[in-house]
Amino acid sequence: MNSRLRIILDELESAAGAIGAAGGNTLIIAGDINHVRGSLDPEVLNPLQDSIRRILDSGVNIYFIPGNHDLAGEETTMLGSTAQTLSETFSSEGTITAINTSRLVKSGDSHFAFVPWCSTTEKLLAEIQKLSEKALLDGTLAKTDLIIHAGIDGVLDHMPSRGLTAARLATFGFRYVFAGHYHNHKDLGSGVYSIGATTHQSWSDVGALAGWILVGEDAEVVHVSSCAPAFVDVSELDEELTKEVCKGNYIRYRGMEMTSAELKEKRQLFVDNGALGVSIQAPKKAAATRTTTPTSSGMSIDKSVAKYVDEWKEIPTHVSRDEVKKLCLEILASTLAVHEEA
Repeated sequence: MNSRLRIILDELESAAGAIGAAGGNTLIIAGDINHVRGSLDPEVLNPLQDSIRRILDSGVNIYFIPGNHDLAGEETTMLGSTAQTLSETFSSEGTITAINTSRLVKSGDSHFAFVPWCSTTEKLLAEIQKLSEKALLDGTLAKTDLIIHAGIDGVLDHMPSRGLTAARLATFGFRYVFAGHYHNHKDLGSGVYSIGATTHQSWSDVGALAGWILVGEDAEVVHVSSCAPAFVDVSELDEELTKEVCKGNYIRYRGMEMTSAELKEKRQLFVDNGALGVSIQAPKKAAATRTTTPTSSGMSIDKSVAKYVDEWKEIPTHVSRDEVKKLCLEILASTLAVHEEA
Protein backbone atom coordinates (compact mmCIF):
# COMPACT_ATOMS: atom_id res chain seq x y z
CA MET A 1 0.00 0.00 0.00
CA ASN A 2 1.11 3.56 -0.72
CA SER A 3 2.73 4.93 2.45
CA ARG A 4 0.90 8.27 2.22
CA LEU A 5 -2.45 6.46 1.98
CA ARG A 6 -1.59 4.36 5.04
CA ILE A 7 -0.78 7.52 6.99
CA ILE A 8 -4.12 9.12 6.06
CA LEU A 9 -6.13 6.01 6.92
CA ASP A 10 -4.30 5.61 10.24
CA GLU A 11 -5.27 9.17 11.14
CA LEU A 12 -8.91 8.51 10.23
CA GLU A 13 -8.99 5.40 12.41
CA SER A 14 -7.25 7.29 15.21
CA ALA A 15 -10.02 9.90 15.16
CA ALA A 16 -12.66 7.18 15.31
CA GLY A 17 -10.86 5.53 18.22
CA ALA A 18 -10.82 8.80 20.15
CA ILE A 19 -14.56 9.20 19.60
CA GLY A 20 -15.19 5.77 21.11
CA ALA A 21 -12.82 6.44 24.01
CA ALA A 22 -14.71 9.67 24.77
CA GLY A 23 -18.02 7.79 24.87
CA GLY A 24 -19.23 9.00 21.48
CA ASN A 25 -20.45 7.04 18.50
CA THR A 26 -20.73 9.49 15.58
CA LEU A 27 -18.04 10.41 13.06
CA ILE A 28 -18.74 13.21 10.58
CA ILE A 29 -16.73 13.59 7.36
CA ALA A 30 -17.26 16.97 5.67
CA GLY A 31 -16.30 15.98 2.14
CA ASP A 32 -13.31 15.16 -0.07
CA ILE A 33 -12.92 11.57 1.06
CA ASN A 34 -11.31 10.96 -2.32
CA HIS A 35 -8.96 13.67 -3.50
CA VAL A 36 -8.78 13.00 -7.24
CA ARG A 37 -11.84 14.61 -8.75
CA GLY A 38 -14.30 12.10 -10.20
CA SER A 39 -11.78 9.25 -10.11
CA LEU A 40 -11.45 6.25 -7.82
CA ASP A 41 -8.44 3.94 -7.87
CA PRO A 42 -9.19 0.40 -6.57
CA GLU A 43 -5.82 0.46 -4.80
CA VAL A 44 -7.23 3.40 -2.81
CA LEU A 45 -10.84 2.24 -2.52
CA ASN A 46 -10.12 -1.21 -1.10
CA PRO A 47 -7.85 -0.10 1.79
CA LEU A 48 -10.22 2.81 2.46
CA GLN A 49 -13.21 0.49 2.65
CA ASP A 50 -11.29 -1.81 5.01
CA SER A 51 -10.63 1.14 7.33
CA ILE A 52 -14.26 2.24 7.15
CA ARG A 53 -15.38 -1.29 8.04
CA ARG A 54 -13.06 -1.40 11.05
CA ILE A 55 -14.48 1.91 12.26
CA LEU A 56 -18.05 0.66 11.86
CA ASP A 57 -17.18 -2.60 13.62
CA SER A 58 -16.02 -0.54 16.60
CA GLY A 59 -19.57 0.77 16.99
CA VAL A 60 -19.01 4.21 15.47
CA ASN A 61 -21.57 5.48 12.94
CA ILE A 62 -20.38 7.60 10.01
CA TYR A 63 -22.18 10.39 8.16
CA PHE A 64 -20.50 12.07 5.21
CA ILE A 65 -21.21 14.67 2.56
CA PRO A 66 -19.45 14.71 -0.82
CA GLY A 67 -16.92 17.44 -1.44
CA ASN A 68 -16.05 18.87 -4.84
CA HIS A 69 -13.17 16.41 -5.26
CA ASP A 70 -15.52 13.47 -4.73
CA LEU A 71 -17.66 14.48 -7.70
CA ALA A 72 -17.52 13.83 -11.42
CA GLY A 73 -19.48 17.02 -12.17
CA GLU A 74 -20.03 20.49 -10.77
CA GLU A 75 -23.02 19.59 -8.59
CA THR A 76 -23.59 16.91 -5.95
CA THR A 77 -25.43 13.83 -7.18
CA MET A 78 -25.53 10.28 -5.88
CA LEU A 79 -24.64 8.97 -9.33
CA GLY A 80 -21.67 11.30 -9.71
CA SER A 81 -20.07 10.79 -6.28
CA THR A 82 -17.06 8.49 -6.05
CA ALA A 83 -17.63 8.27 -2.29
CA GLN A 84 -21.11 6.80 -2.73
CA THR A 85 -19.82 3.24 -2.90
CA LEU A 86 -18.63 3.55 0.72
CA SER A 87 -22.26 3.72 1.85
CA GLU A 88 -22.53 0.05 0.88
CA THR A 89 -19.95 -0.96 3.49
CA PHE A 90 -21.64 -3.41 5.86
CA SER A 91 -21.12 -3.88 9.56
CA SER A 92 -23.40 -5.31 12.23
CA GLU A 93 -22.10 -2.73 14.73
CA GLY A 94 -22.31 0.60 12.90
CA THR A 95 -23.73 2.28 9.80
CA ILE A 96 -22.36 4.68 7.20
CA THR A 97 -24.68 7.19 5.53
CA ALA A 98 -24.01 9.33 2.47
CA ILE A 99 -25.79 12.70 2.48
CA ASN A 100 -26.27 13.79 -1.13
CA THR A 101 -29.06 16.33 -0.56
CA SER A 102 -29.44 18.95 2.16
CA ARG A 103 -31.25 17.59 5.20
CA LEU A 104 -31.54 17.49 8.97
CA VAL A 105 -30.39 14.36 10.79
CA LYS A 106 -30.81 13.25 14.40
CA SER A 107 -28.22 10.77 15.67
CA GLY A 108 -28.82 9.81 19.29
CA ASP A 109 -29.01 13.07 21.18
CA SER A 110 -27.12 14.97 18.46
CA HIS A 111 -28.70 17.11 15.75
CA PHE A 112 -27.05 17.89 12.43
CA ALA A 113 -27.82 19.94 9.33
CA PHE A 114 -25.94 18.64 6.30
CA VAL A 115 -25.36 20.61 3.10
CA PRO A 116 -23.18 18.79 0.54
CA TRP A 117 -21.01 20.63 -1.98
CA CYS A 118 -22.71 23.50 -3.82
CA SER A 119 -21.09 25.04 -6.88
CA THR A 120 -21.84 28.64 -5.85
CA THR A 121 -22.01 30.56 -2.59
CA GLU A 122 -25.54 31.67 -3.46
CA LYS A 123 -26.76 28.08 -3.77
CA LEU A 124 -25.05 27.14 -0.52
CA LEU A 125 -26.60 30.00 1.43
CA ALA A 126 -30.05 29.20 0.03
CA GLU A 127 -29.75 25.57 1.17
CA ILE A 128 -28.56 26.63 4.61
CA GLN A 129 -31.48 29.05 4.91
CA LYS A 130 -33.98 26.26 4.18
CA LEU A 131 -32.49 23.99 6.83
CA SER A 132 -32.28 26.75 9.44
CA GLU A 133 -35.96 27.57 8.93
CA LYS A 134 -36.93 23.91 9.23
CA ALA A 135 -34.82 23.41 12.37
CA LEU A 136 -36.34 26.56 13.87
CA LEU A 137 -39.84 25.17 13.31
CA ASP A 138 -38.73 21.88 14.89
CA GLY A 139 -37.36 23.73 17.90
CA THR A 140 -33.88 22.26 17.39
CA LEU A 141 -31.97 25.09 15.68
CA ALA A 142 -29.91 26.19 18.69
CA LYS A 143 -28.66 22.64 19.33
CA THR A 144 -28.03 21.70 15.68
CA ASP A 145 -24.56 21.66 14.14
CA LEU A 146 -24.28 22.69 10.48
CA ILE A 147 -21.90 20.62 8.32
CA ILE A 148 -20.86 22.08 4.95
CA HIS A 149 -18.12 21.71 2.35
CA ALA A 150 -17.07 25.24 1.46
CA GLY A 151 -14.15 27.62 1.75
CA ILE A 152 -14.72 30.37 4.31
CA ASP A 153 -12.99 33.72 3.90
CA GLY A 154 -10.04 34.17 6.25
CA VAL A 155 -9.08 30.51 6.58
CA LEU A 156 -6.25 30.65 4.03
CA ASP A 157 -4.32 33.89 3.60
CA HIS A 158 -3.43 33.22 -0.04
CA MET A 159 -7.01 32.52 -1.16
CA PRO A 160 -9.15 35.37 -2.53
CA SER A 161 -12.40 36.33 -0.81
CA ARG A 162 -15.39 34.34 -2.07
CA GLY A 163 -18.06 36.14 -0.11
CA LEU A 164 -18.66 33.38 2.45
CA THR A 165 -17.82 34.81 5.86
CA ALA A 166 -17.99 33.40 9.38
CA ALA A 167 -20.20 36.34 10.38
CA ARG A 168 -22.74 35.46 7.67
CA LEU A 169 -22.78 31.78 8.63
CA ALA A 170 -23.25 32.63 12.30
CA THR A 171 -26.46 34.57 11.55
CA PHE A 172 -28.36 31.37 10.71
CA GLY A 173 -28.50 30.45 14.40
CA PHE A 174 -26.93 26.98 14.44
CA ARG A 175 -25.01 25.87 17.53
CA TYR A 176 -21.84 25.35 15.53
CA VAL A 177 -20.81 25.52 11.87
CA PHE A 178 -18.14 23.06 10.71
CA ALA A 179 -16.74 23.46 7.20
CA GLY A 180 -14.62 21.07 5.19
CA HIS A 181 -12.74 22.07 2.01
CA TYR A 182 -9.77 24.28 2.97
CA HIS A 183 -6.73 22.40 4.31
CA ASN A 184 -6.34 24.47 7.46
CA HIS A 185 -8.08 24.29 10.82
CA LYS A 186 -9.21 27.64 12.15
CA ASP A 187 -11.58 28.87 14.83
CA LEU A 188 -13.25 31.81 13.09
CA GLY A 189 -15.28 32.87 16.09
CA SER A 190 -19.04 32.85 16.75
CA GLY A 191 -19.05 29.04 16.68
CA VAL A 192 -17.76 28.80 13.09
CA TYR A 193 -14.84 26.46 12.34
CA SER A 194 -12.83 25.35 9.36
CA ILE A 195 -12.16 21.68 10.11
CA GLY A 196 -9.01 21.39 8.02
CA ALA A 197 -7.51 18.25 6.49
CA THR A 198 -6.69 15.29 8.72
CA THR A 199 -3.10 15.33 7.44
CA HIS A 200 -0.87 17.48 5.26
CA GLN A 201 -1.33 16.42 1.64
CA SER A 202 1.30 18.38 -0.29
CA TRP A 203 3.73 21.30 -0.21
CA SER A 204 0.76 23.66 -0.54
CA ASP A 205 -0.13 22.69 3.06
CA VAL A 206 3.06 24.14 4.58
CA GLY A 207 2.05 26.06 7.70
CA ALA A 208 -1.50 24.66 7.76
CA LEU A 209 -2.94 23.13 10.93
CA ALA A 210 -3.99 19.52 10.25
CA GLY A 211 -5.97 17.12 12.42
CA TRP A 212 -9.59 16.67 13.43
CA ILE A 213 -12.21 18.07 15.80
CA LEU A 214 -13.74 16.39 18.84
CA VAL A 215 -17.02 17.82 20.15
CA GLY A 216 -17.80 16.65 23.68
CA GLU A 217 -21.09 16.13 25.48
CA ASP A 218 -20.59 19.51 27.12
CA ALA A 219 -20.40 21.05 23.62
CA GLU A 220 -16.71 21.85 24.03
CA VAL A 221 -14.88 21.93 20.69
CA VAL A 222 -11.33 20.56 20.80
CA HIS A 223 -8.94 20.40 17.86
CA VAL A 224 -6.65 17.37 17.94
CA SER A 225 -3.48 17.96 15.93
CA SER A 226 -2.41 15.34 13.42
CA CYS A 227 0.35 12.93 14.36
CA ALA A 228 1.10 12.36 10.67
CA PRO A 229 4.23 13.72 8.95
CA ALA A 230 3.97 17.37 7.96
CA PHE A 231 5.34 19.28 4.98
CA VAL A 232 7.72 21.88 6.44
CA ASP A 233 9.66 24.72 4.82
CA VAL A 234 12.91 25.30 6.72
CA SER A 235 14.37 28.00 4.46
CA GLU A 236 14.02 30.75 7.07
CA LEU A 237 14.76 28.66 10.19
CA ASP A 238 17.98 28.66 12.18
CA GLU A 239 20.07 25.49 12.42
CA GLU A 240 18.82 24.38 15.84
CA LEU A 241 15.16 24.81 14.96
CA THR A 242 15.74 23.05 11.65
CA LYS A 243 17.03 19.98 13.52
CA GLU A 244 13.98 20.09 15.76
CA VAL A 245 11.42 20.10 12.94
CA CYS A 246 13.15 17.62 10.61
CA LYS A 247 12.34 14.43 12.48
CA GLY A 248 9.47 12.54 10.90
CA ASN A 249 8.55 15.29 8.44
CA TYR A 250 8.97 16.15 4.76
CA ILE A 251 11.45 19.01 4.47
CA ARG A 252 11.79 21.72 1.82
CA TYR A 253 14.75 24.07 1.63
CA ARG A 254 14.96 26.95 -0.82
CA GLY A 255 18.20 28.90 -1.05
CA MET A 256 20.69 30.66 -3.26
CA GLU A 257 23.30 29.11 -5.55
CA MET A 258 24.96 25.90 -4.40
CA THR A 259 27.37 23.47 -5.96
CA SER A 260 26.44 19.83 -6.41
CA ALA A 261 28.56 18.98 -3.37
CA GLU A 262 26.80 21.62 -1.27
CA LEU A 263 23.40 20.34 -2.39
CA LYS A 264 24.36 16.81 -1.42
CA GLU A 265 25.68 17.96 1.96
CA LYS A 266 22.53 19.98 2.70
CA ARG A 267 20.29 17.07 1.76
CA GLN A 268 22.26 14.65 3.96
CA LEU A 269 21.98 17.06 6.90
CA PHE A 270 18.19 16.90 6.74
CA VAL A 271 18.16 13.11 6.32
CA ASP A 272 20.54 12.66 9.28
CA ASN A 273 18.15 14.72 11.40
CA GLY A 274 15.26 12.39 10.62
CA ALA A 275 13.55 13.90 7.58
CA LEU A 276 11.31 11.40 5.76
CA GLY A 277 11.75 13.26 2.49
CA VAL A 278 13.76 16.23 1.25
CA SER A 279 13.19 18.78 -1.50
CA ILE A 280 16.01 21.24 -2.14
CA GLN A 281 15.32 24.11 -4.51
CA ALA A 282 18.32 26.21 -5.41
CA PRO A 283 20.09 27.36 -8.57
CA LYS A 284 22.97 25.06 -9.31
CA LYS A 285 26.28 26.89 -9.20
CA ALA A 286 28.18 26.45 -12.45
CA ALA A 287 31.60 24.87 -12.14
CA ALA A 288 34.50 27.20 -12.90
CA THR A 289 36.29 26.42 -16.19
CA ARG A 290 39.61 27.60 -17.65
CA THR A 291 39.50 29.39 -20.97
CA THR A 292 42.05 30.90 -23.35
CA THR A 293 39.81 33.87 -24.12
CA PRO A 294 39.34 36.84 -21.83
CA THR A 295 36.22 36.82 -19.70
CA SER A 296 33.98 39.78 -19.08
CA SER A 297 33.41 41.10 -15.61
CA GLY A 298 29.65 40.52 -15.81
CA MET A 299 27.69 40.05 -12.60
CA SER A 300 25.59 37.03 -11.61
CA ILE A 301 21.87 36.92 -12.35
CA ASP A 302 20.87 37.40 -8.73
CA LYS A 303 23.13 40.44 -8.35
CA SER A 304 21.80 41.81 -11.62
CA VAL A 305 18.22 41.46 -10.37
CA ALA A 306 19.12 43.17 -7.08
CA LYS A 307 20.81 46.02 -8.97
CA TYR A 308 17.78 46.44 -11.21
CA VAL A 309 15.47 46.73 -8.17
CA ASP A 310 17.81 49.27 -6.57
CA GLU A 311 17.70 51.41 -9.71
CA TRP A 312 13.98 50.97 -10.45
CA LYS A 313 12.60 54.49 -10.04
CA GLU A 314 8.93 53.50 -10.33
CA ILE A 315 8.92 51.65 -6.98
CA PRO A 316 6.89 53.77 -4.50
CA THR A 317 8.79 55.12 -1.50
CA HIS A 318 6.63 53.19 0.97
CA VAL A 319 7.58 49.86 -0.62
CA SER A 320 10.64 48.12 0.83
CA ARG A 321 13.17 47.49 -1.91
CA ASP A 322 14.73 44.75 0.22
CA GLU A 323 11.38 42.94 0.29
CA VAL A 324 11.03 43.34 -3.49
CA LYS A 325 14.53 41.93 -3.98
CA LYS A 326 13.77 39.04 -1.66
CA LEU A 327 10.61 38.16 -3.60
CA CYS A 328 12.38 38.46 -6.96
CA LEU A 329 15.21 36.21 -5.80
CA GLU A 330 12.74 33.63 -4.50
CA ILE A 331 11.07 33.55 -7.92
CA LEU A 332 14.46 33.29 -9.59
CA ALA A 333 15.47 30.45 -7.29
CA SER A 334 12.27 28.55 -8.10
CA THR A 335 12.77 29.12 -11.84
CA LEU A 336 16.33 27.86 -11.79
CA ALA A 337 15.64 25.27 -9.14
CA VAL A 338 17.42 21.99 -8.87
CA HIS A 339 15.19 19.52 -7.03
CA GLU A 340 16.60 16.66 -5.00
CA GLU A 341 13.97 14.30 -3.61
CA ALA A 342 14.74 11.77 -0.90
